[in-house]
Amino acid sequence: MNVPNENQPNIKDLATPSEFYSLLRNGYNTWYNGSIAASPTMAFACADLFQSGTNSWGSGMVWFRPRRALFNDDASDPVIIINFGAWYNYYGSVGSAIKMSKMFEDKDFKIQMNGVDYTNRAKAHSYIIQALLYGNIALLYDKAYLYTEEDDALTFDFVAKTKSYKEVMNYAIQKLDQAISIIENDPVDNDPASVIAGVTFDKNLLLQFANSMAARFIASNARTQAENAQTDWNKVKAYAEKGLKQDFKVAYEDGWRGKVMTRDYGMNYYVLFNYNWLRASQWLLHKMAPNDPNAVNPIPVTPGSDSFKDWPAIENCPDKRLGKYFTFSSLRNWFGADRTTRPGYGTYILSQYLYSRYYDVVEKEAGDIDHFLKAENDTYLAEALIRTNGDKSKVAELINNSRVNIGGLSPASASESYDQLEEKLFYERYVECDLAWPQLGFFDRRRNKDQMLEGTIRHFPIPGPELKLHGQPLYTFGGVGNEM
Repeated sequence: MNVPNENQPNIKDLATPSEFYSLLRNGYNTWYNGSIAASPTMAFACADLFQSGTNSWGSGMVWFRPRRALFNDDASDPVIIINFGAWYNYYGSVGSAIKMSKMFEDKDFKIQMNGVDYTNRAKAHSYIIQALLYGNIALLYDKAYLYTEEDDALTFDFVAKTKSYKEVMNYAIQKLDQAISIIENDPVDNDPASVIAGVTFDKNLLLQFANSMAARFIASNARTQAENAQTDWNKVKAYAEKGLKQDFKVAYEDGWRGKVMTRDYGMNYYVLFNYNWLRASQWLLHKMAPNDPNAVNPIPVTPGSDSFKDWPAIENCPDKRLGKYFTFSSLRNWFGADRTTRPGYGTYILSQYLYSRYYDVVEKEAGDIDHFLKAENDTYLAEALIRTNGDKSKVAELINNSRVNIGGLSPASASESYDQLEEKLFYERYVECDLAWPQLGFFDRRRNKDQMLEGTIRHFPIPGPELKLHGQPLYTFGGVGNEM
């Protein structure tokens, strides 16, 4: 937690109502930049929805084959340790988020602008920021230091406050619930300023955003199929029913393009496809075009020959999204094709397609990037209905919103079994949602029937330098038998 934050406000700023919304924007900015940063998202090539041609930021420690244990100790350059990135990104704003929340304990502290009292709205935002930071930490790490408004920074007991991912997630959901209650009972409609690039919340959108995030957090927190079965799907259903009714997008503006810890500004998951560092996975392409021999997984390689570099485009794909979200690019144009014999790499990285859904936005540095698609919320609701033996016709309708209306595929039907509907549901997750925000694929595949390669981590350990700083023993994950 000892990491500098360029956005850290001082206490004097926190007492200035006219500047409070800029501080809220800083908090959301830390969350969003961390969520799309190249580290840790490159690690999630392990989920086989995309593949990498490079071990940048030490990501190969997660996706190299065979799987191996993560390095988790002091490093001369901590930025290139893949399991450090998200921790220090998110914790960079935890302290300021707590400070902002504590300001509202003073009953005389008000956020008033142009004759409107935004105090409750600002308070709700401060709770949502806490939830976003801690919720993402819980999704990614086995444990975390849970510092809250009840704690004193000078006397904080790191060992006693080391909490499991389930406890940390419970806290995040609690903060979302508090925010939702405040917003519902607050007469204010529109925010006075934007707190996320390209977004100005009104009451309805902020409520939908908070509910969808709660659905994402609860549905995605399971590490195994067994834990997934124990998820409170009735709660997921309740949140998703009140969730987003449209895609939630963030403007691709300067300062909102990702950051890895204290440097590597603009190094985000999306730009790595434009750089041709990442490619769509052949595992996914085969699912999209199972009857096309050009979509075979993996692409076959004859020892001593580079003829595989001329592997042709897929010609028989029933899903229209192949032409909409993906672009053919010859393997002769990819440096990764020359790395298949390196230790850790293999033919599994080969693919003749880029994921190009956001190529133009990144290339022009203008436009919007989807962060939370309506389809993601739809599929949480559909999955909750499946898990609770709910209305199959509603499940099919929700799946078909993207399956038929975007993909042009044959519709899911209420006459199908829950297992058949679940298979179609996760296909939609993979194609429609899990490449739009790439961490989703990792969360989905650790909890569903399409299990990842044996030995793949299910979460990161607390960074080694933090453990040593607080007198806790070093540990790590990765490799067969040590997934979590």
